[in-house]
Amino acid sequence: MANNVFKQNNNNYAIAYYRFSSHSQNEASIDQQREQAQFYAEKHDLNIIKEYTDRAISGTTDERPGFQQMLAEVSKLKPAVLILWKTDRLGRDRYTLALAKKTIRDAGCSISYIAEAIPDDSPESVLMEGMLESMAEFYSKQLRQNVVRGMRYNAENALYNGHKMLGYKVDDTKHYIKDETTAPVVQYIFKQYADGKPLTEIADELNAQGVRTVHGRVFKVNSLRHILKNKAYTGVYEYSDIMIEDGMPRLVSDELFEEVQKRFERNKHKAKTPSIEEDAPRYWLTGKLYCGECGATMHGMSGTSKTGKIHYYYACKNHRKHKCNLRNIPQLQLEVHVVWVLRQLLENSENLASLAVDVATYYKELNADNGYIDGLEAELKETEKGINNLLKLPTLKMGFAP
Repeated sequence: MANNVFKQNNNNYAIAYYRFSSHSQNEASIDQQREQAQFYAEKHDLNIIKEYTDRAISGTTDERPGFQQMLAEVSKLKPAVLILWKTDRLGRDRYTLALAKKTIRDAGCSISYIAEAIPDDSPESVLMEGMLESMAEFYSKQLRQNVVRGMRYNAENALYNGHKMLGYKVDDTKHYIKDETTAPVVQYIFKQYADGKPLTEIADELNAQGVRTVHGRVFKVNSLRHILKNKAYTGVYEYSDIMIEDGMPRLVSDELFEEVQKRFERNKHKAKTPSIEEDAPRYWLTGKLYCGECGATMHGMSGTSKTGKIHYYYACKNHRKHKCNLRNIPQLQLEVHVVWVLRQLLENSENLASLAVDVATYYKELNADNGYIDGLEAELKETEKGINNLLKLPTLKMGFAP
């Protein structure tokens, strides 16, 4: 007969697991759990050797990095106790809980709950723990049901349901209203694409002017395509199976919207030859370049020679208006030169350390503006991607220097 008697590890080692389930909860809740766990450990003469944390992840799923790491390491660490704030911190799904607790207890680790006095070795603890777990699962399912019901109510009344869209704001009654600042951007995108301009050029122009998406990121072809296919801009509110005509302010006419959709269809059924949008390169320095003559922004552009070959350049915004004498600079030449300069800068450890300090300080000052930080991170990824592509160029491998 199998021996199912629990044998606890003979030491004073403890591990602790902290979790909260949504962004609406205060970040301090993790700190509170940690503070109480440390107080509990001191009171019971335990030494916390490792802590695991999952932020803004539901307890109904076991796909939690901290949770999975804890289960993977508990048999190696061999702690005597796992400290939890409550039973529902480990999870709200009974099946997940059962498997997790078996893994933990098979490793010789008992479970202690700070806010719920459940003795781990008494017959009553089995009943009490089961009741609390059932209540946690009930609460989770009821909360989910209430959220779904609330979102459906919002949709039936054409109210904001957490979906931000460029061109709109939300008023005090939770209705979408026209954003006078960004609505013209949406209208510009529709008109330019309907007039035949490639999505890459539209994105580059917007990025060069410092315009950003509703999430504060740089524009890409996909983000523009998402805008151009969104029927909300014709005044149609859509959510799941709910559709409300004139449920939100109209930003573009039906005729313009249909013309844009027709162009998408024409592009889809074109011959196999690559489209202009597919052939056109990304101008990685757009939005980051300023003219040395007049200080205006520089952006990507192309021109066709007499032989029919397309050439790509960076151009000063004022040059095309005949307000600046700076000539267009070949795209490849400028990008390779910038990469070369960056390599010289970053190969110096002192420069790198100084840059790291400056960036950390800059981010700390902007920490309150999460949308702007998201935009900076997106731009950084774009720049890194561009640099990585440029590093593969034969010109660099041959030791190109200015």
